[in-house]
Amino acid sequence: MNTDESNTKGNIICGRCTYDANPRGATHCQKCGMPLVIASIPNGDTSPSSDSTLLVGGVSLLATVLLFGTGGYFFWQQVQVASTLSNLNNSADHSSSDIRLYNSMKEVPNVPQGTFNYGGSVVFSPLRNSFHKAINQVYPKFGLRFTEPRYNNPGQNTGISMLLDGELSFAQSSKPLEDTHYSKSKERGFSLQQVPIGIDGFLLFTHRDVSMPGLSVDQIKDIFKGKITNWKEVGGSDLPITAFAFNPKFGSSLSILLGPELDKLSAKVQFMRDYTDGVRKVSSIPGAIGIGSTGAILGQQSIRPLALAKDNTKNYVQPFTDDGKQVNAAALRDGTYPLTRRLFIVIRRDATIDEAAGVAYVNLLLSKEGQQYIEKAGFVPIRN
Repeated sequence: MNTDESNTKGNIICGRCTYDANPRGATHCQKCGMPLVIASIPNGDTSPSSDSTLLVGGVSLLATVLLFGTGGYFFWQQVQVASTLSNLNNSADHSSSDIRLYNSMKEVPNVPQGTFNYGGSVVFSPLRNSFHKAINQVYPKFGLRFTEPRYNNPGQNTGISMLLDGELSFAQSSKPLEDTHYSKSKERGFSLQQVPIGIDGFLLFTHRDVSMPGLSVDQIKDIFKGKITNWKEVGGSDLPITAFAFNPKFGSSLSILLGPELDKLSAKVQFMRDYTDGVRKVSSIPGAIGIGSTGAILGQQSIRPLALAKDNTKNYVQPFTDDGKQVNAAALRDGTYPLTRRLFIVIRRDATIDEAAGVAYVNLLLSKEGQQYIEKAGFVPIRN
């Protein structure tokens, strides 16, 4: 176990990187960012005093006693959890120590008790009901509560912001973290870790009256940039195109599709709040098209999923097989289907019970049993 010691100047020496200029009272190493786990008591004294304080998981035991007295038992339990996590997670990204591949969910260790907030990408909505019910059967005291943002629409960007602000225990993300996310977490004294748990396919779906063999990726981009405004321009009927997508302030679909050309997004593109809203709007407007997800649209009968082709070709690949009942997993896995993305769970590495919840959730999803729920939800498992 790495321990943090005090030098003669009263600074705390990090037990991991040996940095010796961490000021007294610091909870994280200023060099490597790891939590300062246990500071030894000078002169071998084992009782905290005004000049020597025991730090467990970066929390002062003396402060705990003074602030909470004997009524601080619950708080002290959280401190013990934090200390245990700090000792377990002794690698830079922690993945070698606490993220592991189990066979069944019941094998996953250290699943904490309590109610934990999560949120983020609406892409995960098909997974939440079935998978969380299965978790509840195995770990009934591991409560999960979807938490919507107070002032914005739910989505991957708002989910990451809520995680950084401490409103969530972990976030579900359909896009990799950005450098700004890592920088903000470091400024706030913790780190973030993203763990891939599955593969999702972008899906373009239309009103059922739109009769098209498929679209190329270049044509899709031109539709959302406003260069193509009528289906007759791509070989379809004479119908104006009404395009729907998620607001890029909250979701990631448009930013992934258009990349650096996001600033060329047509002002006529209408935004949908979630997939239920999107399917309802596209199915009610002749000529409408929306951006979706294989998981979210699987089994929907009121709209028509489109086959897609790479670049500007006509080598169309269907997103579903078996008359739309199964995701075309082979094409998503080998990249034949042109628009795919990885799905992530983002963990707050802060040596708290929130971190324990995030790690447990990832391990449950990455178990063989958990990956079966990924597949049932319309995604492609990342684990064979």
